[in-house]
Amino acid sequence: MLTFALDTSTQSPSLALTRGERLVGDLWLGPDPGAGRRVLEGTHHLLTAAAVGLQDIERIVVGVGPGGFTGLRIGLATANALGQALGRPVIGASSLEALGVGIAETVRPGAVVVPAHDARRGELFAAAYEVSSDGSLAELIAPMAVPAQALADRLEPVLAAGVVVVAAGTGALVGRSQLHAAGVRIPPERSSAHRLRAAALVVRVDAGAGRAAVPVYARLPDAEVNRLRAARAGV
Repeated sequence: MLTFALDTSTQSPSLALTRGERLVGDLWLGPDPGAGRRVLEGTHHLLTAAAVGLQDIERIVVGVGPGGFTGLRIGLATANALGQALGRPVIGASSLEALGVGIAETVRPGAVVVPAHDARRGELFAAAYEVSSDGSLAELIAPMAVPAQALADRLEPVLAAGVVVVAAGTGALVGRSQLHAAGVRIPPERSSAHRLRAAALVVRVDAGAGRAAVPVYARLPDAEVNRLRAARAGV
């Protein structure tokens, strides 16, 4: 089955084409302002490079977050529009779980992986998963928006038990000092473990972790926070 996958939960959107377990092609868009708005252009380039037409796509998989409000909306709108136009199913998958799949490839079973995106406002979008012997992920901490120090505190019991904990992603780099001080291992900045691969969304769906293609924000959008702040101030 030819699957088109996309994730726009981070500042560097990721696109991929897979056929079964084989990667046909992938593409990352740079962390430039408005990168999410270039998703359709990137999709065209990816399909052209792979010599694949839109009608050849049999399934669409999209990252549902958590992530920035605007980025998630762009990705989900693109996926759902393509699905409707082509008459193809659209399936959601957790963006953090997809990042966790990549981190899990760098550790041994029994370790805990902590995928984390930079959520701005002094917070990270993060979760924690134990890596099973078959490489599957068992959720220990559900996706949430959390300050780096609070995340380190949540991981303390696991670390105290001597379990190896590895964090990666833009959030891990932003919260590196707090996480590292707690004993969390963080790969070098240029490690591929920090990059979310859209193809990993397909891995999660094929593992039975697919979900409805609706956004997971984990906290209120900036516009709503500002509205509530203004209401409390009587503006």
